Parts: sequence; structure tokens; C-alpha cells
Amino acid sequence: MTIPSKTQATHAERMAEAKRRFVRLMQLMLAATLLVLVLAFSWLHATGTPLPFHFIVAISLAVIGSLMLAAALMGLVFFSHASGADDAPESIDDIERP
Repeated sequence: MTIPSKTQATHAERMAEAKRRFVRLMQLMLAATLLVLVLAFSWLHATGTPLPFHFIVAISLAVIGSLMLAAALMGLVFFSHASGADDAPESIDDIERP
């Protein structure tokens, strides 16, 4: 799953591959986050810790929000690099003008 270089693929192909990898990263991170939450709440329930409904909702939203935000920010760094947005233009003619 390597990103093709500029000489091997067009910009559209690189963008499509980078988007696919970003979406896959977010899906895997959401699955991992939900698994950790289920395991943590199961362990707390098994040990007899009282789990009020509002506690479960608040902690779940906080954990999901913070981990998904971290994954999104890191994923955008990878996306920017993989899509070629960080590459320097080859020449002055490569710079897109409005």
C-alpha cells in the first residue's frame, strides 16, 4: 500500500489513494476506541463498580471525541503528505493560479 510517486501517478490518483487510506485509518480508530470502551465498562461492571447512565454517556463521548480528534489530526498530516500537497512545485509553471 505505497503511494505512487509523481512520475507514476497523476495527482487525482494520489488524492484518491490518500483519501482511501485516511477513511480506513478513521474506521480502524473508531473500532479500536469502541472496543476499548466496551472492555473498560465490562471490567468496571464485573468488579461491581456502580455505573450510572450519565457517567457512561459522558465518559463515552469524552473518550470517543478525544481519540477521534487525535486520529483525525494525525491522519490529516499523513493525508497531506501522501496526497502530494506538501510537495514543492517542480517549476514556477506548476503553481496553480486562481
